[in-house]
Amino acid sequence: MATTVRNKLNRHVISAQALLFRNIVGGSFEVMPDWARGYSGLSLPIFNVFLPRVPSALTDDMLADTAAFFYSRNSLYAIEIVHDQIPEGPDFLHRRRYQALPPQPAMVLSSLPDALTVNPDVSIERVSTVPALTAFCSLQHDVFDFDLQDMRKRFPVAQLKENKIRHYLAFLDEQPVGSATIVFADNVASIWNLGTADSYRRQGVATSLMCSMLVEAQKQGCELTMLYATPHAYNLFNKFGFEIYTQRQWFLPQSIEYGDEADSL
Repeated sequence: MATTVRNKLNRHVISAQALLFRNIVGGSFEVMPDWARGYSGLSLPIFNVFLPRVPSALTDDMLADTAAFFYSRNSLYAIEIVHDQIPEGPDFLHRRRYQALPPQPAMVLSSLPDALTVNPDVSIERVSTVPALTAFCSLQHDVFDFDLQDMRKRFPVAQLKENKIRHYLAFLDEQPVGSATIVFADNVASIWNLGTADSYRRQGVATSLMCSMLVEAQKQGCELTMLYATPHAYNLFNKFGFEIYTQRQWFLPQSIEYGDEADSL
C-alpha cells in the first residue's frame, strides 16, 4: 500500500473516532501530534481509550498519566495499538502485564464491488427519527451485548443532526433486524458495528446493509472505505473486496478486574 494512502487512512481513523467520541453524551476526544485520547464514561473499556500514534508516545510515564486520567473519572479503559504504527507496542504492553484482546484486521476497499446478490425482501433505511434510533440502540445491545443505557448515551437524539455520522437499519418481515454506522471524514468512509439479529443471519441482511452504505460512500465522494473486521464477519468483507492493511488491538491494564466484560469484547 502506498504511504499516501496509508497516511490518509490513519488520518481518517483519528477524525472518525473524534466525531464518534465527541457526539457521545459527556464524551471528549483529544488529538495531539503523538497521541489521542477518547473518553466516553461508558462502562466498557473499549469506549475509553488511549491511542499512541508514534512509538515515542508509548512510555511508562504516559501509561501512568493515562491511568491517572481514567481512574480520576472512575472509568475502565484500554490502550489501542495500531500494529504498523507501533510495531513494538504489543510486546511493550505484554511485559507490563496488560491483558491483550484479540487483534482486529483493519480492511480497506477502494472501489465498489461487482454486482452482489442481495435479498430483495430486505429494505434499508437511514435512522432519522427517535423510534428508529431506539430500535438501532436495541439492536446494538442485542447483537454486541453492549449495555443498553450506554448505547443511549453513545447515540443521543442530537446525533441525528450530525451528517457525517449516519446510522442505518435493515428491515425484514417488517422488523428491524440489522444495523450499522458509517462515518465520513477526509474523503474516506468507515463502517462501524455492522450486525444482524441472531435469528436473521445468513439471509442477506448484512450484505444488503453493506451494499447500501458503500453506495452512499460513493455518493459522498469517498475514495476509500475502511472497517475493522471480527472473525465471524471477515469472510463477508473479503467477499466485497476489502483487503487487510493493518491490525488494531486493545490492551487492558492488569490492575483492573474486568471479569466477564473483557470476554464479551
